[in-house]
Amino acid sequence: MWSPERELVKKSAALAKDKYPNGYNKKQLIACSKEVYGGFGVTQTDHRITRPIRTMEDVSNMGNAMANIDGHYPVGMSGCYVVGINGGCGLDCPVFLEGECGVPAEMLPLEGEDLELYNSLY
Repeated sequence: MWSPERELVKKSAALAKDKYPNGYNKKQLIACSKEVYGGFGVTQTDHRITRPIRTMEDVSNMGNAMANIDGHYPVGMSGCYVVGINGGCGLDCPVFLEGECGVPAEMLPLEGEDLELYNSLY
């Protein structure tokens, strides 16, 4: 039977096997689990993110963790969807800062420098 915990352990064990070809212990396996998908594979609790998504690499890692470890989401979600579903929308969103936000009009009312940033991106 498929379970997210089993998927995380499989990916962690594969990483530990590569890092420690002569064998690994429980502590090393746990350390490897924190590296799976940039650490997002173990930080997601109750579908709430406990680590902020700061870079586009974080967006990709979180999306992969959601699809391949959580298992309830499709592979290939847009960056905007990944950030939005995890409550990370805002002016520090990496998708927004890359100018790739699909719905920038949903941002909070902008003023001053924030409005200038918005206008320069869109």
